[in-house]
Amino acid sequence: MFYCGNEGPIEMFYNNTGFLTETVAQELHGLVVFMEHRYFGESWPFGNEEDSLKAGNNKYLTSL
Repeated sequence: MFYCGNEGPIEMFYNNTGFLTETVAQELHGLVVFMEHRYFGESWPFGNEEDSLKAGNNKYLTSL
């Protein structure tokens, strides 16, 4: 199962999705994968907004 979450800390969503992680995934012998947003809020791959958005460093800003 792929969980897209929302714009916020991933730990908060994980801690509040016990039904998915403890019930559904176990019953289906599956795995829940949480996506983390990049280039949003405090999540900057190169440490800060300015460096992360420089040409070449923004290669991770993609939906592919």
